Amino acid sequence: MTQKELNHLIFLTEVILSGKKKNLMQETLQCLLYIVKSLEDVELPDSVVQQIERLTADIEADLRGENERMQEIRSHLDWRQAGRR
Repeated sequence: MTQKELNHLIFLTEVILSGKKKNLMQETLQCLLYIVKSLEDVELPDSVVQQIERLTADIEADLRGENERMQEIRSHLDWRQAGRR
């Protein structure tokens, strides 16, 4: 990919994020995932690394919370089904 193509993808990503175009998020993430997977090592400024670490922590916390809620719901449903027998 050329720098021009990468810049265009960055532009599109920013438009999608700022416009909250959720219907295009999956395609955008897929493109970015392909790029990231193709890289072995990336040098980034410390400020960017800190921002990525913060976002990663937010994502992990959100997924953990969602997983805990799902386990709670399943447990409650299992308890109610056992009580009906």
